Amino acid sequence: MSESSSAQIIPFPARATAPAESTTEPTPAEARLTRALNGLNNAVTAQRAAMTAWKSALGDLRTVTGRLGDSLRNYNDSLGHLDARVKTLRTEAVKLEAWADDVLAKKG
Repeated sequence: MSESSSAQIIPFPARATAPAESTTEPTPAEARLTRALNGLNNAVTAQRAAMTAWKSALGDLRTVTGRLGDSLRNYNDSLGHLDARVKTLRTEAVKLEAWADDVLAKKG
């Protein structure tokens, strides 16, 4: 290879650096964008608060439905015991009725 070069390197133009802090007023588009971003940030913050409240309400609902389930099971157990007692009383009433019919039949 020869030492002569046939291509010329063209450097890219240097970028103009933006000032670190601009003292100019934002354009209307920048102001709208800033307001929209602030609104979006507020909406996300409100959404987070709503999700936290919703999760708390779900936890409360889980607790309450658990208690309700326990109460219903206890009520069902009480009804089962009452049913057994009513059956016993019915059996005794049938026996008493048969005894009374027998006594009346013997007298009359």
